[in-house]
Amino acid sequence: MPLISVVQQLAFARDLAQIQQIVRSAARELTGADGATFVLREADECYYADEDAISPLWKGMRFPLETCISGWAMLHRTAAVVPDIYADARIPVQAYRPTFVKSLVMVPIRSLDPIGAIGNYWASPHEATEEEIRVLQALADATALALENVRVYGELEQRVRERTRELEAARAAAQQALELAERANRAKSRFLATASHDLRQPLQSLSLLNGSLRRMVRDPNAAEALAQQELAIGAASRLVNTLLDISKLESGAIRPEITDFAIAELLEELRQEFAGVAQAKGLQFTVEPCAGRLRSDPALLGQILRNLLSNAIKYTRQGSVTLRCAARQGGLGLQVLDTGIGISADHLPHIFDEFYQVGVPQNRSREGFGLGLSIVERLVKLLDLKLEVSSEPGRGSTFTLALPLSGAAAQAAPAPAAAPDAGRQQSRTYGRRILLVEDDEGVREATQLLLESVGCQVLAAASPAEALEQTDAHGAPDLLISDYHLDCAQTGLDVISALRERFGQPLRVILVSGDTSPAIKGLVPDRHMRLAAKPVETEQLLQLMSELAATD
Repeated sequence: MPLISVVQQLAFARDLAQIQQIVRSAARELTGADGATFVLREADECYYADEDAISPLWKGMRFPLETCISGWAMLHRTAAVVPDIYADARIPVQAYRPTFVKSLVMVPIRSLDPIGAIGNYWASPHEATEEEIRVLQALADATALALENVRVYGELEQRVRERTRELEAARAAAQQALELAERANRAKSRFLATASHDLRQPLQSLSLLNGSLRRMVRDPNAAEALAQQELAIGAASRLVNTLLDISKLESGAIRPEITDFAIAELLEELRQEFAGVAQAKGLQFTVEPCAGRLRSDPALLGQILRNLLSNAIKYTRQGSVTLRCAARQGGLGLQVLDTGIGISADHLPHIFDEFYQVGVPQNRSREGFGLGLSIVERLVKLLDLKLEVSSEPGRGSTFTLALPLSGAAAQAAPAPAAAPDAGRQQSRTYGRRILLVEDDEGVREATQLLLESVGCQVLAAASPAEALEQTDAHGAPDLLISDYHLDCAQTGLDVISALRERFGQPLRVILVSGDTSPAIKGLVPDRHMRLAAKPVETEQLLQLMSELAATD
């Protein structure tokens, strides 16, 4: 067996057993010996770890370093050549008498600090030649490297195992943290959905009762009191909605739905929504035409612009509020400009803080709550947009929102919708049979009172089963108004499905809910259905009823 082949084998050995197997065979074959032994140093002892011989020697035994020839080779860091074991004082003859050994050579493994020895034995007198010693020492040196490699490899394996355990522990901890976070998010979503519903229920009752009373009273003082009550209900509704919006944004419950859409449609909605508010304050309100298409979430973008416009109108005592778009490099800039009180440089860094209002003392009655711009900032970050603010006290402010274009062709703005006619609304709904399904008694009674005050016949029910009983007794309704969440895990969709199946016709429906969960957000109404978010204002409910009454 060539020495180079043995060295290569040792280079690829990965444990002590492999090294011992290679060395014991190679040592005997390379020198033509009758036996070979592999000895390891263990503190002050020699451990005869392995052997390859014509008959047993000392495999598995341990001896003090000073009493055996392998110990002498290690202590003196040089080869021990013994042509005749019975003529060498270094040999414990009694230990050798039972064996075949007559001559031997022992070389240390690693010269500077020996960690073992390799020995060759002959059954007849033999003096190891310089070539045999050289070859055996070369084998010992290669063995030293192999043992070091095994040590390093073992340490690396240990480190890998430890690192793997650490990574597995970290991954398990991360998975647990993720599960806890997902559980917390689900809990937050359930809480927000429940809070949205439960907080809006009493506001819904108050709003409907107020609407009913305004149609009944004739006394001017009572009418004024009801008007002030309506303002208070509206303020409470806005505060609840705003706080819930902030909670949803903080919890990650709101996810953008990015799409391409015509900006003209959104601008027209805003024009219709704010024209009356601005006019009532004596302000000129202008929405400049824009034919581009944007890529963003139209609902969330609309909420940003509504908050900016509401703020602009609130803080502008005279002059104008303008919504316009201007071309920017790589996109479009939507600007809300006003001629209001303006914002000083020391106030600008704080305008996006919660409950912060410019020019409103703490002890004064407030129009709002200082939360609109806080929501704007969160939505801008959520949509990954950029909002710039410039202002001058006494001259007004400009908020510029940078948006990406979709690259699609421009669309013309739709024609303005005609304002609803209150008389025509009431004539369309008067005398209609309305099936009202609402499990909250207060909301149900308030809604029934309102509907009856405008001339409707009302069939009230608290559950899908009661709704079917009412239709069994009175026939198909002209219109169904149902809450989404009902008792016993039932929903307004169950009522709609059951009634449409029973009467085999596209029943007209207003589905009402204070829930803002994805289950509600994802509902797609048909042409005979309208969705309304609690608290529903009286005029809004009547307008939806009128629209459905006009459908064929």
